[in-house]
Amino acid sequence: MVNLVQSLEPRQNTAASFRGMPEVSFKKKKQKPAVKEEDKILPNDVFSKMKYNIKKTKDIALTHFPRGLYGAPDYTFFEYLQTAKFPYYVGGPILAALFYAGVKYDNQLAGNAAKKVAKHMALGVGLYYLSAALAKGLINTTVQLARGMDLNHPYQRVISKTPGYTGIFKKGFEIQKVFGSNEFTRWDVLYKKDGKNLSEINERYTDMAKKFKIKAETEDPDGSLKHLIKKTIIMAKAWQYALTALFVPIGIGIANQKAWDEENVQEFKGLLKNGIFNKKLSTKTKLENIKTALKDYIFSPFIKSIQQFWSGNSKASSIIGKTSISLAALGTLTAIGLLLTKTTAKNYKIENKSDGVKS
Repeated sequence: MVNLVQSLEPRQNTAASFRGMPEVSFKKKKQKPAVKEEDKILPNDVFSKMKYNIKKTKDIALTHFPRGLYGAPDYTFFEYLQTAKFPYYVGGPILAALFYAGVKYDNQLAGNAAKKVAKHMALGVGLYYLSAALAKGLINTTVQLARGMDLNHPYQRVISKTPGYTGIFKKGFEIQKVFGSNEFTRWDVLYKKDGKNLSEINERYTDMAKKFKIKAETEDPDGSLKHLIKKTIIMAKAWQYALTALFVPIGIGIANQKAWDEENVQEFKGLLKNGIFNKKLSTKTKLENIKTALKDYIFSPFIKSIQQFWSGNSKASSIIGKTSISLAALGTLTAIGLLLTKTTAKNYKIENKSDGVKS
């Protein structure tokens, strides 16, 4: 028993009990310094941007809203803007769904009327979003082709996790737009930091300078471009909202045409169930059925509804349809024309610092 107690007692002077044996020392391994994350520009291809947009949409409900409701001390202005989009995304579908709540199953006539209104409402919401996306896409495509600027070019903004720790709602970065606004344009991420010389570092600015019609080989293409880029952002953003206001009435008008009331709902459901989601069919057959579904139940009614909106079912509706479509077309042409003529460097003097010559 004594020996057992002694064996459990802490041993002291262990080194002395093993005299003559080399003393072992334990050294801590050197840890590699943590790589400092920096803001960086992200890939700009279609699939990458689609992935980033999906993430940003998910973050509205899963990250930004919880952080705001929890009172995160490091809540950013970007998150505030993203959170403001939440009612925009959910309000329309909820409004359309409310009409289904009024469906009376004991009254077939009233039930069919409510379903019809709900269908047009849901279609109107979808075309509203589509019209806004189309208006913004037209402007962005014009600016990208003419000036080499993608207004939706993403970059990663690193958020420090240390000072504003907020439990499970902590985050590390935000995906924002390089040309998000004229006041917060991220000029720094446009430089190629891995460039071996000044020419490679300024490569993106040099490419844009050519698009802006800057003929002189300036030493600082970034400095020469800044005022033109700011002007382009201001004009583009303003025209995006202006065209949205012109395109949305068309989308709502198209959604309320008789072309969508044809008795094809059951046929469409049957094609989905038996011709597309049928596991027994080959991939080739499914693709052919998808093509048929898009043509017969989406594109054809869409084209027919545009014609109906233009013609109208009365003199007043005909005037509204023709006016709406004409204004949208005129606004688009005006926007493209002004962006091409007012953002070019032809009307500005660009100074070449190497010889002081203005061009």
